Amino acid sequence: MKKFLATTAILLITASASLAGSVSFPADEPAATVEIPDDWKPTPTDYGVEANSPDAGTYISFDVAGAEDMEQVMTDVFAFLEENGVKPDPASQTESKGEQNGMPYQTLSWKGTDKDGPVTIGVGVVTLSEEKIAIVTYWASAETEAANNAAVNKILESIKPAG
Repeated sequence: MKKFLATTAILLITASASLAGSVSFPADEPAATVEIPDDWKPTPTDYGVEANSPDAGTYISFDVAGAEDMEQVMTDVFAFLEENGVKPDPASQTESKGEQNGMPYQTLSWKGTDKDGPVTIGVGVVTLSEEKIAIVTYWASAETEAANNAAVNKILESIKPAG
């Protein structure tokens, strides 16, 4: 995706999956909410929430970090991708910046590979407040990415600070 978090025309397409209620994350001290389709089976993580598309072709996660743990969370994100065999092609890196629900964001995206073949990879940072950011990790197979774009964009569009 060229503009991972940017609003695109695909946002106008209605996702076929129904959206769950807002998922607050992280569970112990919610800093943000996001709506994830029920059939993506959102599950809590140490720092947030993760989900997979029903076809298992798209993964998305949201992790919250503050100044004290931002470096560790970012390290964990890239370690997770590496542990799962996700390899970005550095030459394909693109960057985008913008605003989502009044919050500034910045993303890095790559084309790459995983054990099953070509993928698109994205890591974004959304500023939730002066103290907290959300780190969004995205990885989708080239085969299923287009089929899941509408749901992914609805998920991204729904992120908001908690409260």
